[in-house]
Amino acid sequence: MKKLLVILSCLALSACVYSQHSHEDKKGVEVSSQQVASLEPGKTTKQWVLTNLGIPDRTQVEKDGLEVFEYVSERTQKSNKSFIFLFNIDSDKMVDRKVTRVVMRDGIVVGVNTKD
Repeated sequence: MKKLLVILSCLALSACVYSQHSHEDKKGVEVSSQQVASLEPGKTTKQWVLTNLGIPDRTQVEKDGLEVFEYVSERTQKSNKSFIFLFNIDSDKMVDRKVTRVVMRDGIVVGVNTKD
């Protein structure tokens, strides 16, 4: 009888053993396809890019005078699994990553590309 009570108690407690929490994190500047379409190589200025797209995540200046702005947006699924109070498992999974590169020479856009 005691064994049965112990087993039933363990089974009742096991329903409360596991918990999982997850959420999505976003970071970086996401450049929309409409914003990319509004960039006109040979016409759009560096100031327009900064005003309308914001400060880039990365900036690179090449030896030949090209300046590259990179806008990187990432969505990450974060989850935490807990088993009683014995241990936790944390995991991060990249859901989406998009990089938009704006290439300029002398303060004028010469090219734009987006990579998913």
